[in-house]
Amino acid sequence: MGRAAARLPQGSGGDHRAVPPLPRRVGAPSRAESRRHSRLFGAATAPPYPRRPRLWRRVGSSFGSARPQWQRIVLVDLVHPWAIRRRAARLPQVAFATWDIAGVAATLLARPDHLPEPVPQWPLPADTDAVVSLNVMAQLPVVPLAWLAAHGVPDAACDVWAQQVVAAHWRQLARLGIPALLITDFAAEARPCHNRTLQRTPTQATPAEMVQSTLFGFALPHAPVRTWVWTIAPCGEVSPAWERRLHVGVFAP
Repeated sequence: MGRAAARLPQGSGGDHRAVPPLPRRVGAPSRAESRRHSRLFGAATAPPYPRRPRLWRRVGSSFGSARPQWQRIVLVDLVHPWAIRRRAARLPQVAFATWDIAGVAATLLARPDHLPEPVPQWPLPADTDAVVSLNVMAQLPVVPLAWLAAHGVPDAACDVWAQQVVAAHWRQLARLGIPALLITDFAAEARPCHNRTLQRTPTQATPAEMVQSTLFGFALPHAPVRTWVWTIAPCGEVSPAWERRLHVGVFAP
């Protein structure tokens, strides 16, 4: 699978009404445990989610509390857009941490043509009670792959390495020893718009052939707790004939 196949399809986000309820208290601390400090990985991708209040409420309930009940919420990413910083400025319990979530940036900068072993280093404070990885796992290899392509690293080697980056993120979440929730897309597909007859040439793919992993072929070890389909580019936005959809899942590593 080429690099572009696993990138998040572009679009406005489409219809979010199909988001199903999350089970209450997936990986949640017990009532006897404090809710001092939570970390949200993927802060740079956060803008779509405040426009999805139902999803935010369900993420909150999966940890047994709503956001205001956490004493401190730290948004973690390598880059924090100003739009996110401005919104967070109104929330006194929200802070920022600049981490390389994938654990590859420093080595790539030092050796641009080298494929480093992904070694995530997450210096979680001792009072961290929960971690959410939100819409970031499928995106971790994307910018590094562009960097490697610009420095002449072959596609075949990069695709294998990208899967290793994704796998390392899962392993790191699974070994934290505290409640962790993973929300990620895992497949993308293009579907024909309703009431349209497509003129297909022999070289064009059918919709079934256009379902692709967004995790670079990484097979998730656990079944999702919940799944839904996110129409990220409705009919007419990218193409008059096709819509782009993501399959999204909630996992408890």
